[in-house]
Amino acid sequence: MKFLKWLGLTILAIVVLYLIIPLFLSSSFHVERSINIERPVEIVFQTATDMNMRAKWDPWIEMEPEVEMNVTMLPEIVGSGYTWKGEIIGKGEIEILEFVPNELIKSKIRFIEPQSMESDVIWTFKPTEKGTEITWAFEGGLSYPVEKWYGLFMDKWMGPNFEKGLNNFKTLVEKLPNTIGRTGEIKEINFAGAKAVSIKEKCAMDKLSGKMFDMYTSLMGFLNENDVEIDGSPFAIYHPSDEEGFTILECALPVSNKIKGKDNINFIEIPEGKAIMASHFGHYNTVKTTYKAVLKYVEENNLEINGSPWEIYTTDPTKEADQSKWETQVHVPIK
Repeated sequence: MKFLKWLGLTILAIVVLYLIIPLFLSSSFHVERSINIERPVEIVFQTATDMNMRAKWDPWIEMEPEVEMNVTMLPEIVGSGYTWKGEIIGKGEIEILEFVPNELIKSKIRFIEPQSMESDVIWTFKPTEKGTEITWAFEGGLSYPVEKWYGLFMDKWMGPNFEKGLNNFKTLVEKLPNTIGRTGEIKEINFAGAKAVSIKEKCAMDKLSGKMFDMYTSLMGFLNENDVEIDGSPFAIYHPSDEEGFTILECALPVSNKIKGKDNINFIEIPEGKAIMASHFGHYNTVKTTYKAVLKYVEENNLEINGSPWEIYTTDPTKEADQSKWETQVHVPIK
């Protein structure tokens, strides 16, 4: 009887400790690793956002090369991601929710099988003398009591895989061409004008991609409802805003004939006129290099800007995986 009593007290003590100790443990976890890559931040960031490249460096996919992957790559970056399903690494999905060009990428990762869990993945980028320092972080909440116990070992379990993934990523990026986008010939043109349906809204400069995705989705739905086909490439006009860090963004889809708008969707016409035009080749977040070149051309040739600039997106990124071939035509109207 004494043995059974002792055994019972021991089991009770273990259970009590198992339940009490987690009360004092952290309800969240954070794992991170960093590495320096000898490439400009623009190239590093561009590669990190390219989900088509993920299989070439991800340490978990490396465990199961035959894993079933479905990649979504959107021009506005937000919404890009992939799903996976494998025998070894289970089933899940990851999606980019927010980004700041060349500074930050925030994603949500959802593990579906064999265990359900949702966490945040954060990449930060910092230019250095020798290239770019990147930090890959993984964080989330821990439920009581089991996951709180797991939290004690999360860094030990996850850290080595992060280190392996970052070394794989470094090797991949440092083999890529050292380019941050290319500006084509800068020339003066007579723009023929355009008809389009558009949505025009104020937008923070660091939220452009998400806003553009919503606008183009609405415009496509409107044209489909009215059985109207797009007559050319999508474009966006960047109107000035009185508030610093904002623009009045106008996304547009060209049409051949006038069409009656609806709600916040309007029919617009861009008149004929002179403009400076240059094609930018590369990811959308590197297009600022071409803007700098065009504005320098305007200044050096004593030209006067006559309105808001616009971009024409001539390449469908869902059909062209090579981002260096993505063409954006930058137009700056002049008198």
